[in-house]
Amino acid sequence: MAFREVELPSGAKLKVSPASFAESKALYQAVLDDLGSVQFSGKTEIPVLVKEIIRIAYASKRVEEALAPCMAKCVYNNGVSGDLKIDKDTFEPIQSREDYPLVCLEVAQENITPFMKSLYAVFLRVLSTIEKPQA
Repeated sequence: MAFREVELPSGAKLKVSPASFAESKALYQAVLDDLGSVQFSGKTEIPVLVKEIIRIAYASKRVEEALAPCMAKCVYNNGVSGDLKIDKDTFEPIQSREDYPLVCLEVAQENITPFMKSLYAVFLRVLSTIEKPQA
């Protein structure tokens, strides 16, 4: 399995790998469900929208629970303990905690992006079907 390596703020290295289809899909569904509560209009400023999305995603217990098995497929190396599979104890050391938000983002991105690639195409296809005049 190929890993994508990311350098983290603490200097630690994260090796990101995709989780199984079922685990990735569960994360994708949790994120979509929780982000469905985001309210915006054409007048909503982008920084406000991004802030709200980040707040909801990081505060969500459902997203956190769905993210855990995806994180378990990744490796964290803080230079002290060597390569460690990510588990409930990985971020117990204070110096590792600054990496947690970026680790969450990288793991989520790795697992959600494949679903998102064709989502817009599906949306356009469904929309065009709805907008077609009925004969």
